[in-house]
Amino acid sequence: KKKKKKKKRKERKRKKKKKEIFFFKQKTAYEIKECDWSSDVCSSDLVSGLSVETVMLEYGKFMVPNTLKKYYSTYFKIAGSSPREFLLNMGRVHEHVTKGITGAKPPQLKYEELPNGRMLIHYFSERRLCVVLRGLILGVGIFFNQQLDVHETVCMLKGDDRCTMEITFP
Repeated sequence: KKKKKKKKRKERKRKKKKKEIFFFKQKTAYEIKECDWSSDVCSSDLVSGLSVETVMLEYGKFMVPNTLKKYYSTYFKIAGSSPREFLLNMGRVHEHVTKGITGAKPPQLKYEELPNGRMLIHYFSERRLCVVLRGLILGVGIFFNQQLDVHETVCMLKGDDRCTMEITFP
């Protein structure tokens, strides 16, 4: 009996230490109103004990290899065979996804090639979901089994007119 109790205690401790985030697809990102994003993220924050930024980053990372791959498989066939090609085609997926959604305002993405194979993505959006974009970029790396390095050098949440992500490829 002592062994069983000890084993149960260890299991409870292990479960307490481990924190997981679960995402449920109910709507596309374009169908979620700005206020809904905030309340959903705050709810996830309270449930998971993680910061709002962490929840949004993890959401972005989860989306590419999981939800987007499942619901937009056609795009994955034409998006390219490397993280760089995929990211350069991201604007096309926004156009494709939002065609049937009334009032959708997809972000505008502008790309800039840098020396040493790095790239800048300039993100313009009223929704200002910069953290989600950073997660999506990391999710592209996960999808291609490559670790991308992403640094946000300019941010709308700090008063800038856009967010700029600098990406370093392996």
